[in-house]
Amino acid sequence: MCTSLTYTNRTDQHFFARTMDFPTTTPWRPSFLPRQQHWTTGLNDERVTQQAILGGGRLPIGIDNFLMADGINESGISCAELYLPHAVHYEPAAQAGQLNLTPQDFINWVLGEHTSLDAVSHDLPRVRLVNQTWHDEPYVYPFHWVLSDQTGQTLVIEPTGGPLTAQVNPSGVLTNTPVLEKHFENLNRLLGVNGATINVDTKKAAQHWLQSAQPLPTGSIPTNRFNHMAIRRLGTPKLSTEQTIPTLFTWLNEVRLPYDPAKRHQISHNYTHYRSVIDLDRHQYYFRPRTTERLQVIPLTTEMAQQWQTPVVFSAD
Repeated sequence: MCTSLTYTNRTDQHFFARTMDFPTTTPWRPSFLPRQQHWTTGLNDERVTQQAILGGGRLPIGIDNFLMADGINESGISCAELYLPHAVHYEPAAQAGQLNLTPQDFINWVLGEHTSLDAVSHDLPRVRLVNQTWHDEPYVYPFHWVLSDQTGQTLVIEPTGGPLTAQVNPSGVLTNTPVLEKHFENLNRLLGVNGATINVDTKKAAQHWLQSAQPLPTGSIPTNRFNHMAIRRLGTPKLSTEQTIPTLFTWLNEVRLPYDPAKRHQISHNYTHYRSVIDLDRHQYYFRPRTTERLQVIPLTTEMAQQWQTPVVFSAD
């Protein structure tokens, strides 16, 4: 039930931001994975990272592999996973001669083995996502992914059947089901704009919505969260450098899902575990957990990429 956006501010700085909404799990922590990190896919194939990674991850009990929800690598590309229930299509079994991954492996592969979005797009046709659990976790999760880089480009990968492809996302926003094109159609319908593409009319209508102080869509429904964030992003004048990080966290706070202690043992209780912002130009990871709301700013430095040889799990609090 996550909400995410990419953003380019007035001084052409590029950012990725998201809420991490998920049922109760092993705690999520800021996590660093080094170059040459050996890891095992959910299909028991060994791979090795070529790029250092910093992002939001967890190390499930009894599993020696990190599960990453989002992150940036040392080349400045980001990748994050969000839910896409009732729309994904995974292969029933591994396909001979292809690169077979479980859905939870995808971020480690993208960030650990690529230096550009073009390289990811070039490699996608050989990837097969397989309908198999990740290291005996109980579920196969229905994901789609959003990728971005220091050029401000935003790509979305939705495994809905056929070879994987990366589609450009001009809205810069992603939530959960439905698929991206349907989100565009729903947004334009709300704004009174024809068609299913994000265009100048969409932006003008979003600006008018905010200027006229109409209430933004609310609630946990993915369509409402997409429309809320898209109107904020498309309709707000470009932010200054000083405004950007605080404003992005404010926008994320508007769509966060509350934690209910009475429901903490329910498998279906989705809530916002953390909010994060990635500065794609400075390679900095901003992490704010639900528990303490303390903001951490962790850089992915050249020294870390070159010299740190073991994974590091930072305290969430």
